[in-house]
Amino acid sequence: MRFRYHRNRLVLIAVLLTLLSEIAFVGISYWNTRDVGSEIRRASEQNLSKHVESQIASKLGEMNSLSLQIESLDFMNYARSFLSLRPHEEEVLARNELNSRLEQLHLPPGSVDQIYFIGENINQQNFGKSFIDGTFIPGSEIPWIDELRRSGLLDSFTRYYGMPTYIPPGMFTDMIEANKGRVTEDERQRLDSFFKRIEGHLIINNGVNYLNVLSVIVLDERIFTAELPTTSLWEGYVAVMDENWQTLWSNVPNGDAMKMVAQRMESGLAEWEQQLDGEYRVRTMSISPYGLHIVFFEREKSDSMWGKNYIYAYLAFFACTLLIGFGIAFKLANWIMYPFRMLARMVWKKGNDLNFQSVIPEDRFTEGWLSKFTIRGKILLLLLSSVLIPVVIAVGMHLFMMYSYVFNKAVDLSVESSNHLVVELRDRMERYENLTNRLSTDSRLTNLTSPYSYKENIEDFTVASYPGLSDLSYFVLYDVGGVARYSSAFYNNLTLFKLSAIDPDLLSSLNPEQIVWVTGLEDVYGHPSMMLIKKLSVPSLLTGKTTDAYLQVVLKEDAFSYVTSDRKQSFVMLDHSGQFIYSNTSSEGFKEAASERWSGNVRDMGKVGIDQVEGSNQVIVHREIGSMDWSTYVFMTIDDIYLKINSMFQRFIVLIVLIFLIILAAMWNVSSLLIKPIERLKHAVEKEEVLPLGPEHRTGPRDEIGRLVVSFNQMLGQIHELMEENINKQIREKDLVTSRMKAELGMLQQQINPHFLYNTLEAINMRARQYGATEVSTMVHSLAKIFRFTINTGNEVVPLSEEIEHVRNYLTIQELRFQNKFAVVWKLDEAALAASVLKFILQPIIENALQHGIDDLYENGIISISAEVADERLVIVVSDNGIGMSDEELKKVRDLLRMDSEQMTLEPVKGSARSSGVGLVNVYQRLRIYYGERLELTVESEEFIGTTITIRLPF
Repeated sequence: MRFRYHRNRLVLIAVLLTLLSEIAFVGISYWNTRDVGSEIRRASEQNLSKHVESQIASKLGEMNSLSLQIESLDFMNYARSFLSLRPHEEEVLARNELNSRLEQLHLPPGSVDQIYFIGENINQQNFGKSFIDGTFIPGSEIPWIDELRRSGLLDSFTRYYGMPTYIPPGMFTDMIEANKGRVTEDERQRLDSFFKRIEGHLIINNGVNYLNVLSVIVLDERIFTAELPTTSLWEGYVAVMDENWQTLWSNVPNGDAMKMVAQRMESGLAEWEQQLDGEYRVRTMSISPYGLHIVFFEREKSDSMWGKNYIYAYLAFFACTLLIGFGIAFKLANWIMYPFRMLARMVWKKGNDLNFQSVIPEDRFTEGWLSKFTIRGKILLLLLSSVLIPVVIAVGMHLFMMYSYVFNKAVDLSVESSNHLVVELRDRMERYENLTNRLSTDSRLTNLTSPYSYKENIEDFTVASYPGLSDLSYFVLYDVGGVARYSSAFYNNLTLFKLSAIDPDLLSSLNPEQIVWVTGLEDVYGHPSMMLIKKLSVPSLLTGKTTDAYLQVVLKEDAFSYVTSDRKQSFVMLDHSGQFIYSNTSSEGFKEAASERWSGNVRDMGKVGIDQVEGSNQVIVHREIGSMDWSTYVFMTIDDIYLKINSMFQRFIVLIVLIFLIILAAMWNVSSLLIKPIERLKHAVEKEEVLPLGPEHRTGPRDEIGRLVVSFNQMLGQIHELMEENINKQIREKDLVTSRMKAELGMLQQQINPHFLYNTLEAINMRARQYGATEVSTMVHSLAKIFRFTINTGNEVVPLSEEIEHVRNYLTIQELRFQNKFAVVWKLDEAALAASVLKFILQPIIENALQHGIDDLYENGIISISAEVADERLVIVVSDNGIGMSDEELKKVRDLLRMDSEQMTLEPVKGSARSSGVGLVNVYQRLRIYYGERLELTVESEEFIGTTITIRLPF
């Protein structure tokens, strides 16, 4: 093995760790973004479903209201009058009048295909009109009610009156063919032509009414396509089916696919996957109360950001980070292995002839900043720098792209929702315009412009006839002079209503049948309101000529509150001058934000912005409404997205930390394996042991470590030979020194004999008793016991009972000395006396109490000594009623106890010898050395009251 092997191994390990780390981060990023993408996709589906359901239900509701309105006498007169018996000119005049009324309805394009008014018999005229090309349907292609009844088709045809009903192809034409014997050929042809026109369409009929007229509305299939999202917002197909699973309309390119849909819906499925021109996810929803079903075919998309372009970009970036890691690892590996290569080369050149006078130059191995690190540190530095630098770069890229992906998804969802909202706002405005048009065609209202008219049946404007009427605050009819002729509110006080409040220039510029929206005015209640003004051209009942009139429709303040919007969505409507019109939120912050963006000319950029409104993060989308240059600013909160991102980021950080810890653990193990031979060599050098060569170094070429081992073993062999002679010489010298020390020790033992001193004190005690010197005998006897306790060197730990006995002997001498100047109070527990304590800990403390406390008293001194076991600790308390210490003296004694023995100063405090605390400090230092942190010693003192020393030792 050579130097390159170690270097390449380090580089390979670094590259593998980098590769594994980035793969782990990719997996984390994939799952994080997939979760957020799934949530955004579900929100998009809900918005789409809610929008389509609301729009289709609204359109069908308008068609129902249209079918109710054309039931009025204004529209039925043509079919109920016996126009076949009248002159042709009168019939043409009546037909044109009916057509004019239908035109005044201004039906939205793509909503109605045909309208029929069918009379009872041949004496009446039938009316039919195609709204796609604007032509009349010939009467020869429209049957009378009698003909429908004779053919047996009337009941089947009017069975589902009042509701949109789908007429499948062949439903009635097959019945006509089967029953052709029941009708004449002319009748059969009229029936056949009529039903061929309406089969395959959705129709609404109200049955034969009290005027014996049958009205039929054939809906245009584009009524569904107008409410579907555009391909720029949504990729997929849609189908509409009735309650019998018949397809009413579909843009699905494969007809067989709808048969499979019908089968699965009949079996109760609401969601499944189906193959068309790709994999599609199919889901269904119902529209109440019409019994219709919407089928959505949505192309399957990945919820993660990992598309083809991103994968290509990441592969390129991944290759760059690997190259960066490889370059760093290669460079550092060369620097790390260079000293070993140089050292091995130098040692190998010396061979077996080591010249200890010729040393290896150290400066060759101490130059450079890497020389400051250990071998393990250098290897860890290599792995960390070559792995973490590319990984940190990759993490930064992941986070940037992940945040960009999530925010782009959130913005796309906001734009999609805003588009749905704007469509509904426009439809709501069209609905109010249509309502205005329908009101303007009602002869009960328009006839009131005549000065000689009466308000007969004028209160019969019901919500059933005019859906949306409940959204109005009121409506007013003005004649050409601006005088109110009728109002749905305060109709008995018409002087409250003034057309002069409207801009005269605006009124004069209006053309007949033109509608204009007016904002910024107050209604009759003094509330800000939106209103519609329509100029009417009404035929005069007296002259037959037309005269102008004006219809004012005033909306309620909450007229747009019924627009379906997401709970996280708010919108603000502004007019062409930037004035506030309506908002679905009462918060002023949204209104101010919309006005600021309008004033800042943001209205014409058509872009999306992200800003904080009322402390909430909002995606703000500007859209124009209608042709009046109105603006709406849609605010959609993305706080939940921020929370998701933060949660995702926290999970990401936790996983990154775990991966980093795994990387560090792997690096540590790898570095241990790499430096194991070097550590063995270092250990052998420190212990001066021969290092056995491994099998790989015994034969064949050796690497640098192997060469160092061989040279080290040779050096140890020569050093051991030189040391043997030196060791033998030292042994001989030590024997001589040992003999001399033994002789000196014997001499010292002969000089001092403790038993001689103890026996001498006992002799003095006996002689004192012979002469009757009782006090002398007592003092000598106590002193002998003290001396015997002191010279006993067998053990420095004794039972507390022996320590107490030593103190009693000392106090016996002191009581004779002080002549009953003090008394001793003992409080000793039996359990405490058996405890082991360090010798000589109480006598110095009691000596301090006598010398610095009791000695200055005249009489009645008391020394209290107690010992007990509490909370598994031995508690010894020594207290006196001496002169005590001042606060300053007490502080200095406590400071001495906190000092080390080398820091203590033995200079006494002026004014008191007690404050030196030498005895107490010596006791404390001995206890602290023996017991360590388990010792507690406290000093409490009050001047002229006394002092208390408390010692707590482990029991």
